[in-house]
Amino acid sequence: MSRRLKKTNLFSKDVASLMYAYGDSPQPLPETVQCLDELVSSYLVDICMAAHKTAQTVRRNKIKVEDFKFVLRNDPVKLGRAEELIKLSRIITDAKKLFKSSEGKSLKRMRDGLGLGDEEVDDDTEEPHEEEEKVKKEPQKRKKRKNNKAASIT
Repeated sequence: MSRRLKKTNLFSKDVASLMYAYGDSPQPLPETVQCLDELVSSYLVDICMAAHKTAQTVRRNKIKVEDFKFVLRNDPVKLGRAEELIKLSRIITDAKKLFKSSEGKSLKRMRDGLGLGDEEVDDDTEEPHEEEEKVKKEPQKRKKRKNNKAASIT
């Protein structure tokens, strides 16, 4: 462990709850909670300092997620959990974005009482037709090119 931390009690409530969940008494001793709080805090500081050092070796001032992955690379359990949490975080942010973007549309539908507007249906139906026309024209162009090449060779 690196430096001695000040008595901050950042995680005292969480540590006490975890201790109870793992079989300790409902009200653990304050000294025990403080000791575990210091251990957790010093571990997090050590991980952050190691991530900062890896970022500095690549000549970056900001710490990225990859730096934490690099620090945790020797512990597959912690690395796997970190990657799982990163994926879940991305899923949650994507869902929030999707919810926010669809929220306005659903409110408009509710106000209008129409379900889908004519504009939305027209936009969706025009795009596939244009793509189909492009696909149909491409083979015709290829045939013309082959015929032109054959005519120029003979």
